[in-house]
Amino acid sequence: MRRPVLVLGLVAALLALGCSRPQTKLQELPTGPLTKDAYVHAFDVSAAGLAPKYGVGEDLPPDAPAKAQDAHVVALQRLLRAWADRLAGLQPPAPAAHAQARYVAGIRSFAADLDRARAAPARGDTNGAAALLTSGRIVSARTRADLLAARRAFHTLDYDLQDLDSAPVKTP
Repeated sequence: MRRPVLVLGLVAALLALGCSRPQTKLQELPTGPLTKDAYVHAFDVSAAGLAPKYGVGEDLPPDAPAKAQDAHVVALQRLLRAWADRLAGLQPPAPAAHAQARYVAGIRSFAADLDRARAAPARGDTNGAAALLTSGRIVSARTRADLLAARRAFHTLDYDLQDLDSAPVKTP
């Protein structure tokens, strides 16, 4: 069985998103309307500390049983949903509100996409799950559309958000 490279790449991206070094403590995010600079900072630290909280970030051995793979994907789904909730709680400047909504929708959609990676081992197809995860086929058209639209909007608005183009999934 191959290691789910995409999932591990996502974990690295989420760890990097928080700051240049992994953090184990969740940072408190600001409330109320934010300036552009305050929003960029809050966005950049929003994922910091989530990986350790949800037990994501440790490599699975190549021969990990289906049950361990499933637990890993479930933890990643919880992490993604928690990150989406944290981002959704931010109040960006009005011009960025739609971009944020699409990005949050993309993160939530990606967490749902991972259900397919859980279904394959449940029916005994551990190779199928690995193929979905490593090929990028796990990402639905809806997820990709939301993330691309959000990223374009943030770029158009000149928001310099860390790892915007690679977390939670890399899109062109």
